[in-house]
Amino acid sequence: MALDNRTAIVTGGGSGIGAATCRVLAERGADVVVADVDTEGGNKTVHAIEQADDAGGASFVETDVSDEDDITAMIDHAEAEFGSVDVLVNNAAVASRDADGPITEFSGEAYEFLTGVNLRGPMYACKHGVAAMLDTGDGTGVVVNNASIAALVAEPGMDIYTATKGALVSLTRSIAVEYAPEVRANTICPGVVETPMLEEAMDAADDDAVPETLERMVEETPLGMADPQDIAQAIAFLASDDAAFVTGATVPVDGGYTAR
Repeated sequence: MALDNRTAIVTGGGSGIGAATCRVLAERGADVVVADVDTEGGNKTVHAIEQADDAGGASFVETDVSDEDDITAMIDHAEAEFGSVDVLVNNAAVASRDADGPITEFSGEAYEFLTGVNLRGPMYACKHGVAAMLDTGDGTGVVVNNASIAALVAEPGMDIYTATKGALVSLTRSIAVEYAPEVRANTICPGVVETPMLEEAMDAADDDAVPETLERMVEETPLGMADPQDIAQAIAFLASDDAAFVTGATVPVDGGYTAR
């Protein structure tokens, strides 16, 4: 699954699945642009890549994916640092039990917050990232959008988050059809993954419902809780030529949760 001579952008690359994805792509030879609002986390990821043997290059760019100007700066940064944009991994996402809720209770503010990062962000990134891929003219562009099993299996109390992830799956399919064969686009849907976002959700829970839900999901997952590395390796496969005939696919990387 070599990715030599490829430039990959990973949003949300400062922690969790994003950081693991940056490291795995670099290990396979890609030059990686680590994009995140978290400067400390992003630079930490870059440092980890730079310390690894035989890894590709790495560069950090501070990016708020909900801001189109930041996205265009991210693309410009990748082209200036490494000469092209070949792989785009839209990983940055937010979830909030406080902001989210049943459809009968959600607020406009919550909608703007969750859709701004989870949907508008990937749309901006694809708008400018796919255009940059087409400019290379070599037909090797790849988009991998990180959704969630929430796009496939509903969980009560997270209606807006679920909607953003379902929309991301549909967006990916549209890109796959519209820009083939120059660009491939696929979605991964992780299950329960041990990440900082999961830890924050557990810490922020004001009742027992969230921990109990997560515990139930882990118990119902045949392979148990995932490590970010598990998701990163699936992303690396989709980004590589080993997946050259895979496009428009929605791939659960959930330890068997949705197989039940």
